[in-house]
Amino acid sequence: MSGVRRSCQALAVAAICTVTSSFAADLPPRATTPLPPPIPAWTYIAMPYAWLPSINGTTTVKGRSTKIDASLGEILDRPIPEELFGLMGAFEARNGRFAVMTDLTYMKLGISDSGARVRSVHPDIAGTLAAAVSVRFKMFIAEAALAYELVRWDGATPGTGTSIDLYGGGRFWWQSAEASLALTAGLTIADLTLRRGRAVATSGDVTWLDPLVGLRVRHHFSPTTELVLRADIGGFGAGSDLSWQAMGYLNWEFNRTQSAAWSGMLGYRALYVDFSKGHGRSRYEYDMLTHGPVVGVTARF
Repeated sequence: MSGVRRSCQALAVAAICTVTSSFAADLPPRATTPLPPPIPAWTYIAMPYAWLPSINGTTTVKGRSTKIDASLGEILDRPIPEELFGLMGAFEARNGRFAVMTDLTYMKLGISDSGARVRSVHPDIAGTLAAAVSVRFKMFIAEAALAYELVRWDGATPGTGTSIDLYGGGRFWWQSAEASLALTAGLTIADLTLRRGRAVATSGDVTWLDPLVGLRVRHHFSPTTELVLRADIGGFGAGSDLSWQAMGYLNWEFNRTQSAAWSGMLGYRALYVDFSKGHGRSRYEYDMLTHGPVVGVTARF
């Protein structure tokens, strides 16, 4: 009797399962919620580098103008080595198509003899001046910009391709210049300062801020080799009358760790600015092209 009861119970369970399975098969499939797209992660690039410049143009300090045409060799040939010094570095933070770019430059340069010559002398100085003239600059340049990736073309090989960025921001300048002229007898010095037989004109601290806008092209030949070309224009009369910059460099990866990829950097940078303020003996002018090779290290993390 108990065996018959167990057989009936088994048949009942099987029937219920069959009905439930048939009912479930008739139901529409359960909708699946799509996963949200991944949030782009921040990536960072730090690039300390050295700039080995030549400078060409004109500077005016307290109304006295000096024409400068100094190559890197003439700058390196200065007798006082502490008059050649520089610290440069760039940093970038990127998230998806957006990036924040910064670049800091500090330089202390001295030019004399064949690299600098008197262009004009203020009327308040009477007498003769020897041909020797020297100019010393200290300057700090800080750039900051926001960038947006306009377009990207992926290459046929993974890790290759080309991107174009539009960026805009500002370039802050601080300068202090000193021009000294060799003296002979019979001079009316006016507002110049005498130092060991030389007349010295100093600019004091001069600062201004230039807005800028530019384009940058980044091309990856391979996952470990990248060419970067950038150009911008600024000033527009807001700070300087005109400024522009062009820079190109090649990065090639030589080491990779768990936290960073290290690359060598080699390229060329040119920076021009035409700035002036004041009149007469208070006039300061810096109309100069600074250009030369750059070499450094890039860390990506």
